[in-house]
Amino acid sequence: MKLLIKNEKIINRIVRQIACHKRFLITTHVYPDGDAIGSQIALCILLKRMGKDVGLINSFPLPARYKFLPNSGLIKHDVNLPYSELAFVLDVGSKGRLGNMRDHINNIKTVINVDHHLGNDRFGTINWINSHMSSVGEQIFHLYKYMKLDIRKPEAICLYTAIVTDTGSFQYSNTSVETHLAVSELLETGIDHTKICNQIYKNIPVSKLKLLQLALETLSFDAKGKIGHMFITSDMYTKACATEEDSEEIVEYARNVKGVEVGILFKQHSNGNIKISFRSRSKIDVMKIASKFGGGGHHNASACTIKGELSSVLKNVVRVTALELESS
Repeated sequence: MKLLIKNEKIINRIVRQIACHKRFLITTHVYPDGDAIGSQIALCILLKRMGKDVGLINSFPLPARYKFLPNSGLIKHDVNLPYSELAFVLDVGSKGRLGNMRDHINNIKTVINVDHHLGNDRFGTINWINSHMSSVGEQIFHLYKYMKLDIRKPEAICLYTAIVTDTGSFQYSNTSVETHLAVSELLETGIDHTKICNQIYKNIPVSKLKLLQLALETLSFDAKGKIGHMFITSDMYTKACATEEDSEEIVEYARNVKGVEVGILFKQHSNGNIKISFRSRSKIDVMKIASKFGGGGHHNASACTIKGELSSVLKNVVRVTALELESS
């Protein structure tokens, strides 16, 4: 089966913008994940191959688990921002997710918004939004294909990382036939997918295990066992010597319990914000739940952030989730 290039018209507009600009900025959301980081680097390589000046700058530092990626050292944070003619904003549903990069983006004339979340605010000069794609990594793959650029090992490693992490290792419903066809082409470059997955998933720091232990002690169930939820307080982060990065995937433990339809993880931060991660089995749309609280994401994996007291936020979110389960 031949892989068809998706969104050719919008990609053509992007390619024309690339051709007529020299200085580029690429940024992504706060608490960047594998899709954000892998896509950033792969796009940076593409632009540099075309002779462009490129800056990779985020609000948050590079997560340790992605430092193995080729050219990851190019990603900076909290630095003096260079002059940029055009900004690529990747995997960002709304400007509020840009953190302290938001004001800088507002000062750049041309912004290309590349995202695969259904609820994107379309804040860019050009908006390439495709909710049928598994990841921004898959979108950048199609950009390479449209431009007839060979995908070499360094960018293949980055794109594979982007896709494998945002599909939950190909378990989520956003994984399509086209996703697997794209990945097959990446594998043909000779990348070692086992080594990549070992780097991502099998280098667990002690701090993550300690945080998981503390979180599991809070595991509770509601809605006759269909909702599993846990929480992590700011004190628990301190006790485990852990960071936000260490909390990734912990929500899966709540969702993966037999009989649970929706897993929820509440993460309290010292600034009063509570970040809430939702995971569901195939039929429950947690994006619909997250959107009720100003968040978004995907059918089976979504998130939102609420300011408030942990116990009351938890109670309210579980109540809304239970109502959604009843109506589904």
